[in-house]
Amino acid sequence: MKHKTTRRTFLQAGIVMPAAGLVSARSPEVLLPKPLGVVYRTLGKTGLKVTPVGCGAGAIPDPDILARAFDLGVNYFDTARIYGQGKSEQILGRFLQGKRDKVVLASKTYSNTKETILKDIETSLKTLGTDHVDIYHQHSRHTPKEITDEMIEAMELVKQQGKTRFIGVSTHDPNAMVDFILNVGKFDAVQTTYSYAIGAPFRDAAIAKLHSAGIGVIAMKVVIATATPGPIPKENHLSNEAGLAAIKWVLRNPGISTTVPFAETIAEVEINVRAMTEEFTAQDEKILFVRSEEIRELYCRMCFECKGKCPKGVPVADELRILAYNDFAGNFHQAREAFWDLPREIRNIRCSDCAECVIKCRNGVKVRDRLIRAQELLS
Repeated sequence: MKHKTTRRTFLQAGIVMPAAGLVSARSPEVLLPKPLGVVYRTLGKTGLKVTPVGCGAGAIPDPDILARAFDLGVNYFDTARIYGQGKSEQILGRFLQGKRDKVVLASKTYSNTKETILKDIETSLKTLGTDHVDIYHQHSRHTPKEITDEMIEAMELVKQQGKTRFIGVSTHDPNAMVDFILNVGKFDAVQTTYSYAIGAPFRDAAIAKLHSAGIGVIAMKVVIATATPGPIPKENHLSNEAGLAAIKWVLRNPGISTTVPFAETIAEVEINVRAMTEEFTAQDEKILFVRSEEIRELYCRMCFECKGKCPKGVPVADELRILAYNDFAGNFHQAREAFWDLPREIRNIRCSDCAECVIKCRNGVKVRDRLIRAQELLS
């Protein structure tokens, strides 16, 4: 049952944290008593000790959810400058007053010039009410060409200035990025998609490579396809059990340092925490297999084998991922915002103009139908 307090109204009403009273947390050790039975994981070569399940703040976080996660011992909190057009950092920053030294805090920049990256970190620190974040990511970078030398220089400068302790990259395609990240040799962490639906066949090798190199790996989208009903024409009575199973499945991989599932209710937070202390079972496997088959025609597994194959230039995996924000996460605003971030010439393509799609998904997704739905719903 969701807690009803004045905390939500107070924190969501805040705009920007004042510069005065900034707090600092330099020790990687957690000061909050850990949840019973939880074994902390080390975030790669950073040495940071993190709970295997963190808290994804999302676009407009509910302070009650943040509070429950914190009270249960969760110590990794993830946000980004662009989430909710700044509201995510605003609300999380107000919540973290008096708690900053008890959490590992990550944020991200979507900017691609030195000037704008340096501006972003200053805005994030002021909004979050701290003098540094623990990890600062280049956000949503899926090919090496999306990260320039100028951007790397800016990220290194932010680290040298002590405004972040470590730097990272968030990506949906670790296979395309892993060698670049290792060759650059500057990044300490990678946040990437990993779940039962999109996990082992497509990502295990890349994750193992990053882990072996001392790069901390943070798993995102760990429950989006398995724990929510999605566009299935029936009720899914296993959503809570599936969410629990989904996180337990991810945590079986020792290369995953922590996860950042987004929770919409107090019950979901409590289930997430349970996943840190329970073994993955045969029943969990059955639940996830059934759910995975239910969504086979609808949910993109992000194998990226379709990349560059559409003769009209549709970024197939990107549009299907964007549609999933609406169909599986129930967030139309996020889906539409992401769709409108695509170049205009891409947004204007209509797959309904093609009699047949050249993309034949080996994972069973009805690509043309899903693209038509995305374009009609989000344009």
